[in-house]
Amino acid sequence: MSVETDENLASLRERKHTLRREMLERRRMLPAEERKRASEIVRARAMEQPEVREAATVMLYASTQEELDLFPLMEAFLRAGKRIALPYIVEKGHIEARLVLTIEELVEGAYGILAPDPAQSALVLPEEIDVVIVPGAAFAEDGGRLGLGGGYYDRFLPRAAHALRLALAYDFQVIPRIPMASHDAYVDCILTERRFLRPYRGRYDKTFEEEV
Repeated sequence: MSVETDENLASLRERKHTLRREMLERRRMLPAEERKRASEIVRARAMEQPEVREAATVMLYASTQEELDLFPLMEAFLRAGKRIALPYIVEKGHIEARLVLTIEELVEGAYGILAPDPAQSALVLPEEIDVVIVPGAAFAEDGGRLGLGGGYYDRFLPRAAHALRLALAYDFQVIPRIPMASHDAYVDCILTERRFLRPYRGRYDKTFEEEV
């Protein structure tokens, strides 16, 4: 087992920074029509997954313009009677899950991203969450995740240990390998417009290549 020295960690951070910049640039360059089409496919596929259908409480996030559009998925969950939680940034590196009853109640939060109003929303304990839809700049075929640089989910996900960690991503965001530190969080499933991967089973569950 390798020892994570300061020098090793500095090199790891630099490699992650470079990869994150490249992946976010690819995301920014994606044409709007491709973004819309991928979002529609991924949302529909997500609703078909048994763990998602059966989940009572789902944590997801307010997507930005460059990400897959998750707002219709949020609305579908609310119509289905699920409890919906979104992250609220308490301080640097620390998020908590807050209950959302309607999309209209969201307010502008940190980094200009919509978030629950902590004065108006109830706290959702991590152990109450059945599925966490996890954001990221890139995901690896073994479940590795490259976050957006804040470390928020690396700290939150171990507290929701029993929840399914599901990444909804563009297919180009899935790459062979991501540099990972010992404290970095992995995901259980990755769903794109072309593939559904369960990395810890060591295989793809399904490919949609013939359908798209």
